[in-house]
Amino acid sequence: MISMKRSVRLALSASVFAFALLFQPVFSQNKKLTIDELVARHLDSIGKAEARAAVASRGVNGPVQMASRIGRTANLEGKCVLVSSGSKMRFSLRFSSQSYPGEQLAFDGTKSSTGISPSGQRSALCALLNREDLPLKEGLIGGVLSTAWPLLRLAQQQPKLDYRGMTKVDGRQLHEVSYRQKKGTTEMRVSLYFEPETFRHLRTKYQMEGAPEMGSGVNTQGTRGGRDSGELGGDSRYEIIEVFDDFKVVDGLTLPHKYKMQLSIQTANSSIIYDWSLAVEQLSHKESFEDQIFKIGAGM
Repeated sequence: MISMKRSVRLALSASVFAFALLFQPVFSQNKKLTIDELVARHLDSIGKAEARAAVASRGVNGPVQMASRIGRTANLEGKCVLVSSGSKMRFSLRFSSQSYPGEQLAFDGTKSSTGISPSGQRSALCALLNREDLPLKEGLIGGVLSTAWPLLRLAQQQPKLDYRGMTKVDGRQLHEVSYRQKKGTTEMRVSLYFEPETFRHLRTKYQMEGAPEMGSGVNTQGTRGGRDSGELGGDSRYEIIEVFDDFKVVDGLTLPHKYKMQLSIQTANSSIIYDWSLAVEQLSHKESFEDQIFKIGAGM
């Protein structure tokens, strides 16, 4: 009888152990990812700590295409340059168009600045970021293509990060993280999206409501005329989306080589969308940049 009871206990113990092993992966998968774990895995997706620490500056350039959809579609081809050094960055889009010479965005480590066209007006993008400069001063614009990327500088930035779980975006399940600056208030909501398999940063979304003083738009012929974005008026909704793709290894760091930015402006009776698409041709960590380049008005 004692032997039989012992056999039953052993059998039950073995069953419980097997059950635990069988469902352990499920328990692990259902365990909620912490923000610290997500950030750590994201940084590892960029490269080893030694490789990340070895980079003080970065220069990125390549061709860019711009499309504006205001009833019809206008297309322009130009050049994009993104340079960064620590928390400083300069984002330049240049086109051979008198009415739309491009975009100039910068942060010098203390103050942000945006470009003004020869006619004295700001573009829709520059006007929006001139009013709400969180994407520039926090180093969010350009994602990991910039050394100013705040997740690389958590000790300095100390942002408020909130893990929102998995979210379906364009048919894909992505980790979503809300981003807020350490101090101050902002009208802009920021969400970061990460690939669950690799923890690469694939997307950033900025949203804001209000009626900021907007600048000049670009009509379907790439010349002034048509609807001016400064005439939108009323309460509007603004959304900027950055998308990163085609990751390649450079100097031990895995960085995107395709970058898209979209600005959409919606009012009760109008909808305008601007798209910029960059293909990275050159990416270098060997250049150094003078401080003046991170102020609008400096040549590039």
